[in-house]
Amino acid sequence: MGHTVIQVPVPAIAPIAARLMSAPVCPHVTVLGPFVDRDDVDDELVGTIREVLDPVRAFDFELSAVGHFSGGLTYLTPTPARPFIQLTVLLADAFPEWPPYGGAFDEVVPHLSIGEALPRSDVAGLRELLPISARADEVTLTWWSERAADVLVRFPLRP
Repeated sequence: MGHTVIQVPVPAIAPIAARLMSAPVCPHVTVLGPFVDRDDVDDELVGTIREVLDPVRAFDFELSAVGHFSGGLTYLTPTPARPFIQLTVLLADAFPEWPPYGGAFDEVVPHLSIGEALPRSDVAGLRELLPISARADEVTLTWWSERAADVLVRFPLRP
């Protein structure tokens, strides 16, 4: 079982994520997900995503803080958050049948998931590495399953 996600990849953190995460490593900030089934990805869907993202420019950001959701998930906070929120709003408006996070939350909190119930020493180590500079220069449509993260389509952002 799996699902697609529209996400901003953050390769700058891949070595850190690989050390801390047990799931497939493809560090990213989700902008819309869960999204369509892999079998529903077709030229029309890809064209619509491309059209929505066409005016979006690449942007710089920092992973600036460690956060925790109530369920135990540790994440890194991107600063500024606004460009990620704007991407989510653009895509959610284009695909109203796919609300962010399945409609489970009232507020979109941009984040890069790191892991569940991390030891304090790992969290302290993460804090020492911050801030981490990164650039959002593409958005991807990615298939996620328990065993793999498969990039299906890349959408480069304007320089």
